[in-house]
Amino acid sequence: MDVKPRNGEEGEQADRIVLAMTNLAGALGRLNDVIAQQAGVGPTDLMCLHTLNREGPSTAGALSARLGRTTGAITQMIDRLERAGFVRRGPDPDDRRRVVVEAVPEALEKVAAAYAGLDARSRRLMGEYTADQLRIVHAFLEASHHLVVQEIDSLTG
Repeated sequence: MDVKPRNGEEGEQADRIVLAMTNLAGALGRLNDVIAQQAGVGPTDLMCLHTLNREGPSTAGALSARLGRTTGAITQMIDRLERAGFVRRGPDPDDRRRVVVEAVPEALEKVAAAYAGLDARSRRLMGEYTADQLRIVHAFLEASHHLVVQEIDSLTG
């Protein structure tokens, strides 16, 4: 895994950006680990809660596809999260034979509170940039996310 600068091959600025992205990904991973530990859940459990927060109630199959875990692993995770009071199961309003999982709002609020400091610091940092600069940063982040998803797809299948 070569993330060190390649002097002249791709350009100094590109090297610095790639290194900064790698450092950011590592720091965010560590932050998520700390928050998961403090919440008493595993890292994948926390990612499940993020997914349910962003996308709303979901079936186990959809969570399996979204999180890249087997349906058996997802079922065990949902069991853990339900016992811990983070999620609840209910009938799918579109197909009562299926079950949907939804996050408990109060539990999500506790998890969100753990990110409040980062959110405030990030918003202060964004205040140092112009609207045009922020549009460029946003476009870069969205495109980078798309590239990562493409890479996951190429590696998994």
